[in-house]
Amino acid sequence: MGEKGRVRAHLEFDDAKIDFEGDADQVFESILRFISQIYPSIRAFQKIIYTPDLIKITDKIAGLMEITSDGPIINPNINLSARNAICLVLLGAYMGNKIGKFQKDTLSTSELSRLTGKAKKTVSNELPKLIDKGLVERVSDGGYKITQLGIRKTEEIAEMVKRKMNLSK
Repeated sequence: MGEKGRVRAHLEFDDAKIDFEGDADQVFESILRFISQIYPSIRAFQKIIYTPDLIKITDKIAGLMEITSDGPIINPNINLSARNAICLVLLGAYMGNKIGKFQKDTLSTSELSRLTGKAKKTVSNELPKLIDKGLVERVSDGGYKITQLGIRKTEEIAEMVKRKMNLSK
């Protein structure tokens, strides 16, 4: 049967025909873009529905972190709170998974400690607060992943950090 988790879709509307292939999220987003070109009123809904845009997120986190084979690495010249560092690293895990660099988008407490440079106890104390705020969720394997709300808030954090970096230069 083809690659695991791949979706293939073919759409036709009048003379417009298009094929989509990729993971479910990619195909869904592509189909929405196609339909919004045919039915512009759908654009109104897109204004109120948050869908993580990988290209925009990449622009926002560029310079703040890098996605390496060892995991998402925060720029050592940036001093972040534990909360912001955890969110940024989990966003990096999400991005790394979406682009095929990582097999999973979750990180353990130990991995979060190593990647953020924060003590394991600090990370362990911060995670329940992030879960309560809906920014992070614990998954069945005991790891943690960023939520859609967490992605959105971390985008804001990245913009704020970049603004501060530009002011201090």
